[in-house]
Amino acid sequence: MAQSLSVRTLAIKNLQRSPFRTFSMAALVALCSAVLFGSFLLASSLRNGISGMKERVGADLMVVPNGYEQTLESVLLSGEPNYFYMDKDIENIVRNIDGVKDVTSQFYLTSLSESCCDFPVQIIGFDPESDFLIKPWIQKYNADGEDIFAGYNVNVEKNTVSFFSKSHTVSARLAKSGSGMDNAVFANLDTVRKIYDDALEKGFAFISDGNVKEKTSAIFIRIDEKSNADTVALKIRETVDGVQVIQQGKFIQTLKDKMDSFVFFLHTISVLFLLITVAVLAIVFSLTVFERRREFSILRVLGADRHSLSSIVMNEALFLGTIGSVCGVFVSALILLPFNFLISQKIAMPFCMPSTGTIILFAIISCALLVAACFLSAIRTAIKISKLEVYSESK
Repeated sequence: MAQSLSVRTLAIKNLQRSPFRTFSMAALVALCSAVLFGSFLLASSLRNGISGMKERVGADLMVVPNGYEQTLESVLLSGEPNYFYMDKDIENIVRNIDGVKDVTSQFYLTSLSESCCDFPVQIIGFDPESDFLIKPWIQKYNADGEDIFAGYNVNVEKNTVSFFSKSHTVSARLAKSGSGMDNAVFANLDTVRKIYDDALEKGFAFISDGNVKEKTSAIFIRIDEKSNADTVALKIRETVDGVQVIQQGKFIQTLKDKMDSFVFFLHTISVLFLLITVAVLAIVFSLTVFERRREFSILRVLGADRHSLSSIVMNEALFLGTIGSVCGVFVSALILLPFNFLISQKIAMPFCMPSTGTIILFAIISCALLVAACFLSAIRTAIKISKLEVYSESK
């Protein structure tokens, strides 16, 4: 039998001979691997979410009724059903302000009845003629008819969704962005009005009167290249009373700062776990030297050279690192992947899972780092074992 095979066999037998110690060390490696993989996945998802939010918002300024900045943020970040209204005439006033290039508005329909829908969802009405937020994310768009467009996370069965006991055909699904818009349903203003009228006939109650011609919820603005967002925002505040102007740059920057703090915390925890794992494994490997001196001395008597003895220890580290890291990545993926929607709601930040290829890459990197950590923790013990003398240790 080849020497390399015999070394690996001995390493496996040694691990099997002390099942509790092996399990404990593998469990520690698995825990560290799960934390490391989880931090990679969460950090990437948050970065993707911020990027998707920036692209999906697509407006330099957002105008809402005074005091509803946080409410709009909850709609954009988590898609939480909410409502607030102001006169639609404000849209025309804003459109005529110097520096404003494009203006569109959205109407948020929210029912007082808990049984309105198959699932909690924000119904958003938009104007197809002026819209520059929704249509770019819809691959198939028909300006005519009662089109319903579903966010990426909305549960659509047989291309239909049900509101107020009536089914509606979903014409298209929006591409994933990681923002709260993934949890919303979109329709043109005429369709929203029809949904409202159908619901009233069935006895459902609403906060507003559903007057999409005279009311709107939020106004989104793109400014021209020569204008400054601060200047245009100031002009809007001076021209229109009772509104609050939110700047996309500051809004996104606030989210980015929160994300950076959270990601820094994740990476700090991961590094801490990695250092603890290396230290604990090094101590355990070192403590096993004394009880295994006779075993290694016998191997020396049987003809094993110093390199073979150290190889046994390093192979044990390899098996522990591989098994532990793979199990840790698997458990972490089992928790994070199916429940990523719930996680995004709990942390209240834009959240978009990376591609399958990126996830696999994170898994490989996590396993490689943990195997390297196991090797590092076993080096001192392997060197010490290789220096054992046959005669002195066999006495």
